[in-house]
Amino acid sequence: MNIVQFFRILWARRWIIIPAFLVCVTTATLVVQFLPERYLATTRVVLNTFKPDPVTGQVMSSQFMRAYVQTQTELIEDYATAGRVVDQLGWANDPANIAAFNASSAAGTGDIRRWLSKQIIANTKAGMIEGSNILEISYSDSSPERAERIANIIRTTFLELARAGKRQAATKSADWYAVQAEEARKSLAAAVQARTDFMKKTHIVMTEGGGDLETQKLQQLEGATAAAAAPTIIAGGGMGPAQMQLAQIDQQIQQAATSLGPNHPAFQALQRQREVYAKAAAQERAQASSPVGPGRGAIEGAAQAQLARVLGNREDVDRLMQLQRDLSLKQDQYMKAAQRVADLRLEASSDDTGMSTLSEATAPESPYYPKVPMIIGGAAAFGLGLGLLVALLVELLGRRVRSPEDLEIAVDAPVLGVVQSRASLTTRLRRAHEDAGDTVAPHGAVVN
Repeated sequence: MNIVQFFRILWARRWIIIPAFLVCVTTATLVVQFLPERYLATTRVVLNTFKPDPVTGQVMSSQFMRAYVQTQTELIEDYATAGRVVDQLGWANDPANIAAFNASSAAGTGDIRRWLSKQIIANTKAGMIEGSNILEISYSDSSPERAERIANIIRTTFLELARAGKRQAATKSADWYAVQAEEARKSLAAAVQARTDFMKKTHIVMTEGGGDLETQKLQQLEGATAAAAAPTIIAGGGMGPAQMQLAQIDQQIQQAATSLGPNHPAFQALQRQREVYAKAAAQERAQASSPVGPGRGAIEGAAQAQLARVLGNREDVDRLMQLQRDLSLKQDQYMKAAQRVADLRLEASSDDTGMSTLSEATAPESPYYPKVPMIIGGAAAFGLGLGLLVALLVELLGRRVRSPEDLEIAVDAPVLGVVQSRASLTTRLRRAHEDAGDTVAPHGAVVN
């Protein structure tokens, strides 16, 4: 079958195709008139996932973004949000809603709030706009004003729930960290007490640098011994190191006396430093006046005695250092836990939800459903397709010879000629009817 034969069949069966097409289009047009109109109101929320948290300073990683977005979408379409929307609308106390609920199959549950919430959820849609961090919330209703109002209530309720959930989670975590911080504080206090008791027992004093006092004294004596062994006076009558430092301190004191005053802490600190360097300078001068250095032997003896004392207390010093390290560790644990508690308390009191309203919902001017052009166009396409299908089925069940090509295919022989009648179809039909009703007489006459 070529394309010409196909169109001949369609033309011959046009009285099947055209009625099917017209019936479908007419039916769709009538149905559209009775379909209830639905209006869609949308509101948008920006997810500030790329902005650091104002309390912790953390930024959400991309691997958690998908789960976070899905969580927010599910929360919008959840009973927790829809239930609060029902409460704000006051639907549960509306006599019309109560009557409709009592007439429904859910009346046996007695939970009208959940029944109304399901209606809210059924008309609510939420999703991300492709390629952005904007979350769109839409609500459909038969009234444009009601659609606008409910869409805005859903957005507001969702943000309030997100804020409450964030605060609740932060408060719960803060309470847990507070318990840990209290335990760390008690452990730190016990470590401090253990170190203090050991220091009282052994009479070993710890310095601010973390070492013990006896070792620090030994280091000072060793330094003094090295200084006594080295020349303290520069050849040619120069000053020693301590005397040079003393001269610099004197200059600083003169400048501070005019700019700071005698009661200033910095000026008093310079005075104390001068006393120390003055003693050291006096020792340098004494050593310089005695070529043999009579104080050197006393310093070396004191250093040897201090070394013996340090070596004798080495085991106790090591134990005290261990207690000090344990105390520092517990102090660090307590500080971290206390800082975490403070951050979580601040987060629990924060109003930031990581989301902000981008646009309010407005009452739509035209309904989004029913879409008349789409429905009628679809019905027209369906009617045309149905008519074509029925026409082809009818043709296949009763094939007709409509052209010389059809005859050649039917008898498998070439067509030698075509006799075309000039009479109209009506005349040919009448003649065929007359021929069927005529009777032939014995002598060849034709009688009616």
